[in-house]
Amino acid sequence: METTGPSPLANSAINRPVRRVSDRLMILIMVGLLFVVGAVLLARTTDQVVVVPEPSGELLASRVLSFSDAPDGQIVISDGESGASIRILKSGEGSFIRGVVRSLVRVRQQSGIFSRTGFLLTLYADRRLILLDPLTTEAIELAAFGPTNTGEFLALLPSPDGVTAMLD
Repeated sequence: METTGPSPLANSAINRPVRRVSDRLMILIMVGLLFVVGAVLLARTTDQVVVVPEPSGELLASRVLSFSDAPDGQIVISDGESGASIRILKSGEGSFIRGVVRSLVRVRQQSGIFSRTGFLLTLYADRRLILLDPLTTEAIELAAFGPTNTGEFLALLPSPDGVTAMLD
């Protein structure tokens, strides 16, 4: 059996209208791309998108913390000035503390700093708990991660009266 005309599939492809993107959608896509490019340029040129304001209020407590690896995946947290052990994180414990310290150490390594200098943990009267790397000036506002995670670091501070009640 021989057919003399074009196949039905060819007719449907020829007669189908071409889909066009509306002009409004194209403008919206272009504005979105310009915003993303601008945000990336801002982040790459300033290295800071958001600047954290200085804490207000008096200093309630602070401690220099040193972190060192121990056998079996443990991490020893010690006082950076006296060397006294404060806490030992067993393998699988303290994932929030491990993550925060790992991010600060990563910034040190990217900056070419390989010092074992400790990190400064500070609690202010305005309820801000900040972990600062004195070598890179990188700071992490710990209260932003909620009371449970903040409590993990709060337990590492020397406990003056009323400090734990301050963050409740």
